[in-house]
Amino acid sequence: MSSPNNLEINGNLTQHPPAELLVELLQARLDGSLRLSHHNNKTIIYVTGGEVVFAVSNQRQHRIFEMLLEAEAITKQRLVEIPEFTNDFALAKALQEKEILSASSLKSVFARQIEAILRDVFSWHEGLWVFSPLARIKEDIHHKVDIYSLLVEVARNMAKETIVRRFKSFKESFSRKATAPAYINLLPQEAFLLSRFDKAFLTIDEIKALSGLSDLDTLQKLYVLWLAGFLYRQHWDAAFDERRLSAMSSARYELKKQVAPPVVKASEPKPVAAEVKEEQPVQENVVEEKAELTLEKYLEQVEIAETHYELLNIHFESSTAEIKQAYFGLAKRFHPDLYHKQTDAKMHSRIQNAFSEIAHAYETLRDEENRKTYDFKLRKILKELEKLKPEEKARPRTEQKTLTEASEIFEHGFNLLMEEDYEQALPYLSRAVTLAPNVARYHAYFGKVLSVDKNQRFKAEAALQTAIKLEADNPSHRVMLAEFFIQYNLVKRAEGELNRLLAIFPGNKEAKALLDSLQ
Repeated sequence: MSSPNNLEINGNLTQHPPAELLVELLQARLDGSLRLSHHNNKTIIYVTGGEVVFAVSNQRQHRIFEMLLEAEAITKQRLVEIPEFTNDFALAKALQEKEILSASSLKSVFARQIEAILRDVFSWHEGLWVFSPLARIKEDIHHKVDIYSLLVEVARNMAKETIVRRFKSFKESFSRKATAPAYINLLPQEAFLLSRFDKAFLTIDEIKALSGLSDLDTLQKLYVLWLAGFLYRQHWDAAFDERRLSAMSSARYELKKQVAPPVVKASEPKPVAAEVKEEQPVQENVVEEKAELTLEKYLEQVEIAETHYELLNIHFESSTAEIKQAYFGLAKRFHPDLYHKQTDAKMHSRIQNAFSEIAHAYETLRDEENRKTYDFKLRKILKELEKLKPEEKARPRTEQKTLTEASEIFEHGFNLLMEEDYEQALPYLSRAVTLAPNVARYHAYFGKVLSVDKNQRFKAEAALQTAIKLEADNPSHRVMLAEFFIQYNLVKRAEGELNRLLAIFPGNKEAKALLDSLQ
């Protein structure tokens, strides 16, 4: 077990800018505090399980009372009536008790405060930083911050020449995350570059060749996608050594004491007096893996797994503690770094891919809301698999896993299509068709999203015709083709398709209504 001093990491902001530090902490899903200093300015950012949950600063403009005065949400006269109004938590409590602001309004104020602090910190190009997993925020202090939108803002506003210096070489590699922030609207070239990825890691040279973009554009778009949480990054100048990250992630802590408000100089931010808990490592209580689980068996287990639960070899009703225990048990034994010098490139690539899979499974299942969403999608996927023909069900498990992945990708693309976000939906629906070319529904909706672009008209029609060939007894695909003809004012072809449909399905009300509208 690492000592507290060994778990603390520090460095300078010139080598590792604040935005990149946060991305590393969030992707590693660490708990702790990141302390940053820039001249006389000091800030502490608290992270919990892959989220920024709180931040404090010693700058006056970031205090709650200053923000309320500036927004004219309170007068100076009312403010001075509140004892300790310079203490953010005391002020918030008093405002709620006096019914000046509601609890929801105060949450919004704190969220704006944190975002303002982060925006300021992201502009720091020099200074020092220290990350400690031992100084954590209390569990009941948890503010939702749209961190990835802020990170995208940082990346897009950064000069391309500055971004180039953030890359060590063109041998750095990236791979696509299975899930990513759904609320980030990518620009066309960013979405296009993202669509070039599959599960494998690609070097910058390979990505450039696939995208056809210039060197500067490729690096700038990659930097945006990485900061935005869409991509994993390897072989770069990371601030946190992976072995150290693994040690911090797997460490178990016990609450030692609540610290009294520390004596802090006026120029330092108060680290949330009586809100931080100092914790010390204790002996882990992790169930040891079975001795017979060799590396090869582990890789096979991951490669044939159809669900996140099978990836971690746990029951679907496992508790959060059991999920964490299973993940860290596997991570300790089969982390890619442990096999870097012991295996060839092909085997090491398999180990890296397997670790990415179990890490993604853990990230999804450890969060209650994400797990509920995943379980809901899983039920839909299982229903989709039940519709497969007997010969398709008899396929090897690796192929069935591909069908499961295709179903999940299609579902995401379909939701984007229903929200009329055609640009974002296109790469997902295209990928679903590639993974499962015999599923008519995927071709039909791929054709539908293509039909939005008149330059893709012929490709859209081909996709819809393919859906009909694959599932001739499904009238909905023929209706979609007729709607496509109507969209492009091909009335005669639409009438012909609707008449053919009604000859097979004379009672189809949707087809009758479309035909009546044409006549």
